[in-house]
Parts: sequence; C-alpha cells; structure tokens
Amino acid sequence: MAKTITSFALHFLVFLAMASTSIKAQATKQCDYEMIVNTGKTRGPSNMKLGVIIEAIGGEGTIRTTNLVKNWGAMGQGYTYFLPNSSDRFRAKLPCMLNNFCWLAIKGKKGELNPHWYIDTITVSTKGAGGIDRMKTFQFLEEISTVYPDANHGECP
Repeated sequence: MAKTITSFALHFLVFLAMASTSIKAQATKQCDYEMIVNTGKTRGPSNMKLGVIIEAIGGEGTIRTTNLVKNWGAMGQGYTYFLPNSSDRFRAKLPCMLNNFCWLAIKGKKGELNPHWYIDTITVSTKGAGGIDRMKTFQFLEEISTVYPDANHGECP
C-alpha cells in the first residue's frame, strides 16, 4: 500500500513540474504585437511621449511602453501620427501574454492634449508560436480631454 501511495505521489509531482514548466515556457515565447489606433474628427498628440499599458485577464504579462511612437511606431520615419480620421499602426515583439487583453490605458503628462483627441477604436492583436492568435478592439468612441493620469477602456474580470 505504501509503495502505491509513494508511486502515485511521485507521478503527481512529476505532472506538476511539467505543467509549471509548460506555463513558464509560454510566458517566455516572443509574440508579434500590433496596435491600430483609429482617430476620429480631431487630431491627437503628435510630438509627445504617450505611454501605453495593456493588461491581460488575470493580470499576468502586462505590457508597458513609455514612448509609443518611438518604441512601437510602424508608419515610417517622418510620419505624423494621430491626424483626424486616420489609422495608425504600432508594432513590437515582446514576451507572449498568457491570456487575452482586457484593459488598455494611454498615459501622458498633465495638460498635454490640446485640442481634445477623439479616439474611435484601438485594436490590439498578437501572433505567436503554438497557436497564439488574439485580437481585441477597445471602442472608445469618445473625445479624450486628457491622458493624465490616463485615458482607459476595458474591464478585466
């Protein structure tokens, strides 16, 4: 009886170790992230450092950048971002999130938006090895009067 219990406990511990290793391996995989910001009828900020925070369900693997245009900008050198009625692309290669996106915030310094910025939507997608293929659209559909401390959208369970 003791031999059976010992064998079961050993198999269970090996299973736990393998499951833990699998979760850690997924978190260290690199994924391609793309964010598309659709600006509405008013121009957004073009020469300021906007930070972005993207949070995943469960809070693990939060993504942060302190300068969206410089670090993620994918529209080419000299491009003017956030013009009225435009779509701007941002890309980065970062560790894969374990879960889907649930909350997004745009951060700036006090008093940086003048005139107010109308954001239609912000879509975030990611692709990676092992079938990781996620996309979420945050529908702001509103005029953002300030990004200080942040303008955010979404709801995490």
